[in-house]
Amino acid sequence: MPSMVRDCLKRNPVVAKTVSRMTGKMSGAASRGTLYSKKCRIIPWIYMDRYGRYPMTAPKQMVYTLLLAGMYFGASWSITHLGRDIGFALAIFPAAGIALGALLCWGVRLWPGVWLGAFGFNLYFFNYITPLTDTTVFQEILIASGLGLAQVAQALFGVFLFRRFIPLANPLNRIRDVLAFIFMVGVVGCTVSGFLSLLILTVTGHLPWNQFAGDWLIWWLGDVMGVLLAAPLFFVFHQPQRFQWARPRLLEAGLLLLLFYVTSQVVFGGGLSYHQYPLVYMLFPCLVWAAYRFGPPGAVIAILLVSLAAVWGTLKGQGPFALRSIDESLGLVEAYLLVLTVMTLVLTAAVTQAEEVQMQAVRFGRILDESSNEIYLFDAQTLRFIQVNRGARENLGYTLEEMQSLTPLDLKLDFTRQDFEAILKPLRRGTDNLVVFQTHHQRKDGTVYPVEVRVQFSRAEIYPVFVAVSLDITEKQKTEKELAGYRNHLEDLVIQRTHDLEEAHRQLLHAEKLSATGKMAASMAHEFNNPIYGIRNVLEKILRRVKLGVNNRRFVKLAIQECDRITGLIRKILDFHSPSPENKERMDVHEAIEDMVLLVQNSFKERNIRVVKEFAVDLPCIEAVPDQFKQVILNLLQNAGEAIPKRGGTVTLITSVLENNVQIQIKDTGAGIPKEVMKNIFDPFFSTKVAVKGTGLGLSVSYGIIKKHQGEIMVDSFPGRGTTFTLFLPIKQETPVALPRRA
Repeated sequence: MPSMVRDCLKRNPVVAKTVSRMTGKMSGAASRGTLYSKKCRIIPWIYMDRYGRYPMTAPKQMVYTLLLAGMYFGASWSITHLGRDIGFALAIFPAAGIALGALLCWGVRLWPGVWLGAFGFNLYFFNYITPLTDTTVFQEILIASGLGLAQVAQALFGVFLFRRFIPLANPLNRIRDVLAFIFMVGVVGCTVSGFLSLLILTVTGHLPWNQFAGDWLIWWLGDVMGVLLAAPLFFVFHQPQRFQWARPRLLEAGLLLLLFYVTSQVVFGGGLSYHQYPLVYMLFPCLVWAAYRFGPPGAVIAILLVSLAAVWGTLKGQGPFALRSIDESLGLVEAYLLVLTVMTLVLTAAVTQAEEVQMQAVRFGRILDESSNEIYLFDAQTLRFIQVNRGARENLGYTLEEMQSLTPLDLKLDFTRQDFEAILKPLRRGTDNLVVFQTHHQRKDGTVYPVEVRVQFSRAEIYPVFVAVSLDITEKQKTEKELAGYRNHLEDLVIQRTHDLEEAHRQLLHAEKLSATGKMAASMAHEFNNPIYGIRNVLEKILRRVKLGVNNRRFVKLAIQECDRITGLIRKILDFHSPSPENKERMDVHEAIEDMVLLVQNSFKERNIRVVKEFAVDLPCIEAVPDQFKQVILNLLQNAGEAIPKRGGTVTLITSVLENNVQIQIKDTGAGIPKEVMKNIFDPFFSTKVAVKGTGLGLSVSYGIIKKHQGEIMVDSFPGRGTTFTLFLPIKQETPVALPRRA
């Protein structure tokens, strides 16, 4: 589980970012206190200034050097008095472990203490334990110095190997580091002292060459055991431990010591010894108890006590390893202790690592459990959920026990087993590290909600698992849908505006064409005016100078009247197309309407449109710009005529007085205007006519003119019943009453 959590954190940046924010300071402080520097790859308490502390001062270094020398000498002296006739090679040499541990914990600058302790012990050994024959005092000093330098070389070599292969300060907390410490620092690092020391003794003639290999093997085993027994004491007691000696723990420790004493007496000691039976396995429960309950400190002390009891009993000829030959006995006990030490240290590292992993699992599990995302762990084979965080359980409505009986297929109803396996296939093969897809999850109450799922494959455990992180995307999809609607609406608006601009441009071109046509018509009308005057003059001369009959004279007068009528039409066209002076005048509404009807009557006759006039009697005059007012009337008449179908119809002109306004109504019997068009009827360039007939400007211009005259223009229409345009213009109070007209 913890490895799966770590794998999940590595591959899920959203969750990992949350975890790193909550644990960054703690993990950073822990890494600064336990990891090596990247530059030197050394443990912090060798170069303490690298971590904010200063190296030892000279007086303190001198004290520690003498202390190390005393510890080295005392350990060597103690081990030599455990038995008799032990020769140059000792069964266990804890001084080698003391030298290595001191240089690692206190600094390599203390190597003179190793040499001084080894030099003093060698002189003592040569004078009181095994004297050297045929040597002077000076020669003994040289040999003792050489053996001391050999021990210093081995300790420095061990420090180098430790720094090279072990990344943490305490190698007893991880199995990998324990194995590196045993085999690299212990097995390989302890080959130096025995080789150099025996070489010196052999070269000086104090040891036969045929005993070199056997003595080196025993020497090497003694140093290995010394390193494995003594050096860990520095590791576990140099740094502050989390272990608290509470009263229950003290009672448990006392009970463990009592059990160890009784068991060691049964196996190796005195009157309770049953040396005829191999009972060495009885010490295993004590070691397991110490490792499991008391961690590395308890395990190291237990190994040291077992080693002392085994060596003491064997040297006294007691226990299962006591044989006739002392060398064979020491060899057996060294092999036994070596295996026992290795297994106990590995067990201790496994227990410590498991506890640390469990703490990390609890810490990370709590963080992941409080995540708002849905996090799932399910078996790679059965697909059943193994772990589901609280956010997912609360959202789905299931308990953890209920979730552990389900699979992702129970939540994803739109997936079959084959579909889901097809999604997981790239992860199983290793071609993809992450698979992202969208689906729907079904809650316990039957409701569904959309999710985005990120699935990864974790091979960190014995049984591979999948890690899935689901994110509820209900709001995301809602937002995306709204954005899509806005985008489509915007596209429709752009299309509509583009169409309107194109239509406006087309109508503007048509309006310009009509304007040019109007100007040309005005110019032609002006040119027609001269010939008409000439014809009229000729007709008047004929009427005055030629004696004509009654009928002929009537025909000439009729021709003169038609010339006057044509001249009037031309004058009206010129007045309509001439620039407006923008000066308001009193004007007769009926006369202006009659003039505009005269302009459209021919086109109305061709289309069988009848004009009905319902003029009010005594209609007051209004004050307006004449050509602008006439333009409004003409626009409305033209619209009315164009709205009537080809079979013909009626255009009715009604005038009346409403309060202080003149009301003018122009009704047609055309097709009418739909309601959806009514709201845009006065907009510029808006037209219901075909492209070749209208510009979309007539009603807009008329609306602007009426508004400028402080009037109102209204439209009332119903499809199939025609249209009525109503004008309201203010009355000029002091104007004389217009002549009544009725048609």
